[in-house]
Amino acid sequence: MVLQSIWGWQPALYLFLGGMGAGAFIMAAVLYLIDQKRHAKIVCVSMWASAVSLGVGLLLLLSELTQPARGLLMWQSFSHFTSWMTYGAWGAFAAIAVFGLSAVLAMEKTRKRFVRARKALAVVGIALGLFVAVYTGMLLMMAPGVPLWNTPLLPFLFAVSGVDTGVALVEVVAVLLAKKDPLASRARVLMERIVVFLVVVECVVLSAFLLAMMSGEGSAAAAAGARSAEMLAMGVLAPYFWGLVVLCGLALPLAMAVAGLVLHRRGQGVKRGYGSPMAIGAAGALIGGCTLRFLILAAGIHADVIAETVMSLIG
Repeated sequence: MVLQSIWGWQPALYLFLGGMGAGAFIMAAVLYLIDQKRHAKIVCVSMWASAVSLGVGLLLLLSELTQPARGLLMWQSFSHFTSWMTYGAWGAFAAIAVFGLSAVLAMEKTRKRFVRARKALAVVGIALGLFVAVYTGMLLMMAPGVPLWNTPLLPFLFAVSGVDTGVALVEVVAVLLAKKDPLASRARVLMERIVVFLVVVECVVLSAFLLAMMSGEGSAAAAAGARSAEMLAMGVLAPYFWGLVVLCGLALPLAMAVAGLVLHRRGQGVKRGYGSPMAIGAAGALIGGCTLRFLILAAGIHADVIAETVMSLIG
């Protein structure tokens, strides 16, 4: 079966980096709003990482255009408020601005000033982050003729996965800065609980997504969606799906988060440390989240609507 080849690796990386950057800012903003005195370095580095991730992702998306320079003139279409592309352009532009400004104000020279502004930006940034995470799925959903993408479950799946990978990015930052800015027990437990919740929700949405595609009948679109889902679950892409997405990207982070919560409840988290389990779980989530975008793009088979229409006319 032929894989989708119209969209290359750049859009797949944008979908991953955009969702991850949005999720990382959301997690960093939550840590800041909970406790403005602790984890200043983790919050600052995570906010910078979120802005850079989203910016690089957008540049990769522009590079996929036939004439990338025209993509830099996106402002010309900002007035067409009947298109999701317009909403996405405004949302991404606003998100980069808020993420970047928040990162600047989180730096050591400015973090003790502009406290009210930082709180306001954190709240606005969380809303924009959620929008960007959802929009990474909307971008595919609005592409015509690809049943695997043309479902409301896809934006929901990418949003949950984006926040999950964003939390993983903040966990990586926390592990790297453990000596300079150790993650407090309360924040660590919060992140582990969030990971458990997100992984469970993502498993449910992913299962519903595949089952909805496989159960389609009676039309060319439904048949194409079923073939795409079968390609992921049982076909040529199945080893990557089950190995990298399910086991590495979902089961491993869930196991590491549950192990961390158990150790904390037993009072052994401080003695044994949390760096290794958190780092392993976060790495698995990042690998799985990135692979998911590539597989969803690769399995996007176009429905042969023309052939179906001709056959119906002949019949």
